Amino acid sequence: MKHTHNGLFFIIDEHNSHNGITDRLKAAVGLYYIAKCNGADYHLIHQAGFDLREYLQPNGVQWSAELSDIESSLQETHMIEYLPPFKDIPELDPSQQYVCRRFIGKNIIEMMCVPDWQHVWRDLFLELFSPAEKVLDALAQTVMPDRYVAINARFINSLGPFEDADYNTPLPAEMQEVLIDKVLSKASECAAESSLPAVISSDSVRFMEEAKKRGFQTIDPDGTGHIMNPDATDLVYLKTFVNFFLLARAEKIYSILHVDGVPENSLYKTQYPRYAAIVGDKPFIRI
Repeated sequence: MKHTHNGLFFIIDEHNSHNGITDRLKAAVGLYYIAKCNGADYHLIHQAGFDLREYLQPNGVQWSAELSDIESSLQETHMIEYLPPFKDIPELDPSQQYVCRRFIGKNIIEMMCVPDWQHVWRDLFLELFSPAEKVLDALAQTVMPDRYVAINARFINSLGPFEDADYNTPLPAEMQEVLIDKVLSKASECAAESSLPAVISSDSVRFMEEAKKRGFQTIDPDGTGHIMNPDATDLVYLKTFVNFFLLARAEKIYSILHVDGVPENSLYKTQYPRYAAIVGDKPFIRI
């Protein structure tokens, strides 16, 4: 039987919203890759905290779908999972309907060692997504240099409670000051390597405020937050996508991970700026 809405449906809802935006995008693009390899239609339903279509709109692929498009009969729908190890591309029948709810935020294209995987992933992302109107409006209202390098540091909870995660806990007050000082010193080194203005982004408002005091330009900290937090607002969701595209527009992105004299794991190996660099086709340097 050929369904009216056949192909692969990827559903992210409140039951499986344990991933941040980068992990969700990695899985969304990975499942699109699987669908494309099989010549199957691809559909994406994102209802975990927000409707993705408010921030990313379909570009070359009309992936927008509703839950009502899915067959109610379990006999008519095949459930699949997007979980490692990724050794082979699952075989799908394009005339059938498949639904994926269980996933992990990994990149099948990278893990299967697809040649030039960054450009493959970028091309697939751009086939799927372009910024929605509200994101474009916010980008147009953001004052940035014509050309700039971006410097990113992610602390999660090192500088105080930020994210509902078990990765780390707030450092003692004196060590927090040491961490801020050392990261900003490292940021100064990155800025000195470039003839372009340096713009700092971070998940810590406190860090960005201190960076401003020391003469750095920062991405507007208003709306800084994490989409997985239960108190996340529409502004947090919007800024998540706005900041992503601001990073993608940078000429180069530095991600600060290692500084001397602070406890291990004080900084988090975030993939957010790395994938912004991939989308922007710009150099990414982890230091």
